[in-house]
Amino acid sequence: MTIAAPSPSLYQRIKRRTFEIMEGEVPDKYSHFVEIFIALLVVANVIGIILESVPEIHEAFMAEFHAFDVFSVAVFSVEFVLRVWSYSEKYIRSGGTAWQGRKEYVFSFYGIIDFVSTVPFYLQLLFPGADLRVLRMFRLMRIFKLSRYNSAFEDMVAAIKAEKDSFSSAVFL
Repeated sequence: MTIAAPSPSLYQRIKRRTFEIMEGEVPDKYSHFVEIFIALLVVANVIGIILESVPEIHEAFMAEFHAFDVFSVAVFSVEFVLRVWSYSEKYIRSGGTAWQGRKEYVFSFYGIIDFVSTVPFYLQLLFPGADLRVLRMFRLMRIFKLSRYNSAFEDMVAAIKAEKDSFSSAVFL
């Protein structure tokens, strides 16, 4: 007589499904929607950052830029938390631990990009009077999130590496 494996709890099924959607493990309409939504939000953020760098546009639409930044950081923060929470599913079936998967994600290229691209917003909340404008450039790191969804992004990374001296000079200006 064989004993059937216990069926996963509702919590475990939700976590597994979240992992599948966030990582695109199952190519369905939900994971496709998440990929498209995040990619479009990243592109909109980059366009917003470029437009915000023009003083006249920044002054005319300051409230709108701030509202969009709050919305974007909220979405990216929820995405980060969901990925950290659900990444435990990567190893749970093979006998690994939940923390093994979470640690892998948090210290991965994408985990670091997801974290660093939202940190400037939270630091501004913690230190409202401090001049942290230099940290705003980390918002541009959101563009690296696109590499998760587009293999052509590797070409752009190669071009950036080729021109890294130019970018380094621009940072100091």
